[in-house]
This record gives sequence, C-alpha cells and structure tokens, in this order.
Amino acid sequence: MRRYIPSSTALKCFEASVRHLSFTKAAEELHLTQSAVSRQIRNLEEFLSRDLFIRLNKRLVLTGTGAAYYKEVVPLLDGMENACLRMLHREDEKTTLTISALPTLASYWLMPLLAEFQLAHPQFQIKVRSLDDAAKIDPESIDIILHYGGDHWPRAISHQLMKEKVIAVCSPALLERIGADRALDKMTDAWRVEDVTAFPFLHLSSRINAWPDWMVAQGLESGSFAGASFAHFHMLLEAAKNSMGIAIMPTILAQRSIQNGELVAPFGSAVITPHEYLLSYPVDKADLEQVVIFRDWLLAKRSELPASY
Repeated sequence: MRRYIPSSTALKCFEASVRHLSFTKAAEELHLTQSAVSRQIRNLEEFLSRDLFIRLNKRLVLTGTGAAYYKEVVPLLDGMENACLRMLHREDEKTTLTISALPTLASYWLMPLLAEFQLAHPQFQIKVRSLDDAAKIDPESIDIILHYGGDHWPRAISHQLMKEKVIAVCSPALLERIGADRALDKMTDAWRVEDVTAFPFLHLSSRINAWPDWMVAQGLESGSFAGASFAHFHMLLEAAKNSMGIAIMPTILAQRSIQNGELVAPFGSAVITPHEYLLSYPVDKADLEQVVIFRDWLLAKRSELPASY
C-alpha cells in the first residue's frame, strides 16, 4: 500500500499554481474553482506537514520547501504524462503499420504497391518513414524496415525481398544524340554493349565499383569512368533522365522509368550483384497481424516482377 503519495489532483493544482503563482489562474487552466484549488493546496500542505506557499497581500509566494518540492514533482508528472501518451499510442498498435524504408526504394518501388495493399486492407493505417540509418531504428516505433542487404537489424527476423540486379540506362534523347554523332541507327537493338564507352558516365558516390563490375559482367575490359557523381540514387536517376549521361541503376528503381519511356536500356540485360534487399521486423512483433499480412503480401509481390528484372 502506497501511503505517501498525494492525490494526482493535488499535484496538478500545485504544479499549475507554481507556474502561475496564482490559485485563480491555476483554477482557470484546470477548469476548477479558485476555492477548489486552494483546498487542494491546503490538503497537500497538511499531507506534507510543510508550507508550500506564503500568502502576502493577495500575492502568492513560493516557499523554499515549495520550490524544492516543485523540482521533484515536475519530472514525475512529466513521466506519468509520457507513460500515458505511450499507452494511448499502443492502443493504436492493432491498426497502425509503420514501415521504414530506403527513400529511393520507397518512392520508386514501394509506393506504387502500397495503394493496392491499402485497398485490400483498409483496416490498417499505414505510416512510411525514411530509413537513413538502420542502426538508429527504434523497434518500439517501427514495425517493418525495407533495407539494403548487409545492414541487418539486431534482434530481427529478415526475409529476402529480391537479389539486386543492375542495368545500364540513359534517356532516349541522349541515345539519339550519341547515335547521330556516331552515325548509328536510332533503334536500340542496333547498339552493342561495347558502345557504352561513347557515353558520359554517371556514378553513385557510395558505389565506386558499379561501372567496373558491370563491365566485367558484360565481358568488357574495365577502363576509365570519369563522370559526374551523385550522393543518392534518386539524384542519379534524375540525372540519367535529364540526359547527363548513362548510369548503372538497380532494376527495381529504374523499372518504372523504363516502362514509361523516360529511360532506355540498350546495352545488355540486367546483371545480378552479390547484394540483396531485405524485409525485416523485430522478433517481438513477429505475430502482429499487420506485420504478418504485409510481410506475406509483399513477399508474394516478388513473383510479379518482369522476367527481365
């Protein structure tokens, strides 16, 4: 039995009275009468056997004891409020699905699929967050992460979404311009893989071996690949679409742009890399309904990727 804990109403009245140094203003904030607040403070003072305020000529003055007690009480009230907020959030666990995904993967692959999932499962409220650093993921606030292989989430269950495949892409306008300069047919099937060296190269700064690895996979000799470099895949993709050069892109990121004609891939088929994309979730959330349903649904989507990808 906890005999030395005053009522929460008394503590709230005390905290508000200290901030305002007025029982009247504290009463307005708490939607109580001034006499009710004054009574709660008096009860608290009797409970503690200490004066917390001095009443001087209609002014309220905090005593030294009151100031010391206030410093002790406020963090406790904040903690109680935060605990309640967390519990209120947990009430939403059965209906909220929070996904953290690599920004480009989310934009160019996941988003077109989410509308279909939401239509099939309107009972879930979907929240998508940017995954910038898997190591900083909070398993309390995230249900599922979609990430690049290698950055495995501690205490998580992981499933392979797909092996990574990459392909060399450029804009139709750049292909036509280089073709005209070299007096080649504009049709993409007239291009040979080795003709890629006629194009400006584009790079992702975090994948310095993308072009050399692609060249080796195509049976070509690795050479010099000077060209513009970009920090993120979405920048690289936009640079390719705007005819800055030719880029090595994961097929799941380039697929939509190829299908709508913004990009072409005339230099050989996709190449499999040693990397993979993963779907992961905390062990503690393995049985959550929304996690199970989304996991099974998204893994089934792998079979719908075009055969060339």
